[in-house]
Amino acid sequence: MIYKGRFRTVRHKDHAVPAPLPRPLLGQASFLDIRAWRHAGTTPLLLVTSPRKAGGAVQRNRFRRQVRMAFLAGLDALPSHPWVVWVRPARMAPPLDTIRFQDIESQLRLALRRLPASDTP
Repeated sequence: MIYKGRFRTVRHKDHAVPAPLPRPLLGQASFLDIRAWRHAGTTPLLLVTSPRKAGGAVQRNRFRRQVRMAFLAGLDALPSHPWVVWVRPARMAPPLDTIRFQDIESQLRLALRRLPASDTP
């Protein structure tokens, strides 16, 4: 993920979503839906989706910033292969303004630890 010279968020056509979507890395009790797949690039990419029904623009932008900062903090847990990590609120997630940064960080760190380190996805 290249952002401000060093890291950048995923833009349109930077990635290709696989035809059968990968399974979520966390269970149904989680309030984040995190999925990941490998890509042909050299750096990991972060894709954050926050739909309008999840909250207003201020809450959605805050959620995206928090996920980005949690992802940057947890990059050491990411296996060496380039991944596209897709994060979005789960269906049963509470309103975005009630989700704390510590919760986002802990769930994202747990999901990144569950990624396989071998060559098979």
